Amino acid sequence: MIDSLFLIDNIRDKHRIAPLFSERERYLTYLFEIGTRPKHLRYVANMMLHIVRLLNLDSSRPVGTDEILKGGERWVEDTSVCRGHRRASSYTFRRVASNWLRFQGSLVASPQPVPPFGDLASEFLNTMRSQRGWALNTSRCYRLRILNFLKWLQPRCPDFSNVRAIDLENFLEAKRSDGWSRASIAGECGALRAFLKYAEQQRWCARGIQAGISSPRVPRVGENLSGPPWEDVRRLIVSIGNLTPADLRAKAMILLFSIYGFRSAEVSGLALGDIDWRRGTITVHRAKRGKTQQFPLQTEVGEAIAVYLEKARPKCSCRSLFVTLNPPHRPVLGNTIGTITSRRIKKLGIAFQQLGPHMLRRACATQLLRTGSSIKDIADFLGHSDLRSVSSYAKFDPASLSNVAKFSLRGVL
Repeated sequence: MIDSLFLIDNIRDKHRIAPLFSERERYLTYLFEIGTRPKHLRYVANMMLHIVRLLNLDSSRPVGTDEILKGGERWVEDTSVCRGHRRASSYTFRRVASNWLRFQGSLVASPQPVPPFGDLASEFLNTMRSQRGWALNTSRCYRLRILNFLKWLQPRCPDFSNVRAIDLENFLEAKRSDGWSRASIAGECGALRAFLKYAEQQRWCARGIQAGISSPRVPRVGENLSGPPWEDVRRLIVSIGNLTPADLRAKAMILLFSIYGFRSAEVSGLALGDIDWRRGTITVHRAKRGKTQQFPLQTEVGEAIAVYLEKARPKCSCRSLFVTLNPPHRPVLGNTIGTITSRRIKKLGIAFQQLGPHMLRRACATQLLRTGSSIKDIADFLGHSDLRSVSSYAKFDPASLSNVAKFSLRGVL
């Protein structure tokens, strides 16, 4: 593989004389066989030289995750190598090292930390997902908030059955002292109320604790729910190139956010079968309340998805529409989609309070208001069950109020 990846003899020799040549060759061959692009193969090959050097791998031996972590720190501090963002560089070192060493069976994984109070949080979240259809992103958000409380609670109350309302008050007061905003406190209260209600039903703790949680009042309508001008959205779409697979994937995603107002979790959840090319439709599984909607496939969106599928999407067994460009191929998650979108928005200098997919969803809603669509139609289009979620956009766009006023909300509020 080294001979096919590098054309200059000096570079080839550098790779050949470094330790673990056969192990590195075997891993590169594996990556090539599963469809990794040559550019990424060269990057991995060069990174493995640094891994061998910084971890002192003169021969194949077991390597723990703690050793890889320290190697990543040395990699960031190595001034002889040019790199980008320090945190990203450390992450890349750890990822390449872990994947390579795991492939050859040398990685010794650290034992997973025992969650506070065992599996109480996991049992609650699994029940909510199976019985109430909670989305994956919702479960992750609740998990973080619940574990945040349980980690704080365990050293103060080792037996969860002894938890009391005063413990919740002390926890929330500690977070206020740490500078948490009212919105963060309110989100934590909502997660704890749901968790403790379930805990009371399972008799894990005394009854009535969750009823005493006092959440701060947070306005339903934020200070700025309007979207950016539609001209900026079109400028963003036009600015995306067609040269790289990342560009083609990003363009298809951003069009889905802008034209249909999809959430990031909904774009992440799209499967290949959700595009019906014969009928010209796209089906989305809503992230909230689990309902399914079908839309006509708009021409510009359909063309962007078709080009992405033909020229950029790796051939793999994963059935998700949007997958990672490098193996192992898996669905692109919501946080990665947010990063893909926000970086391109920042590059254009579009200044907005909240960058990312939700900004484009707001732009979609605001544009529909400006073109005279009724609030009920927009709510249905965006998958909202509460019309107030849409009507709040209008107060930030005075020009749209005249259009909204033409539609009667009587009978739908």
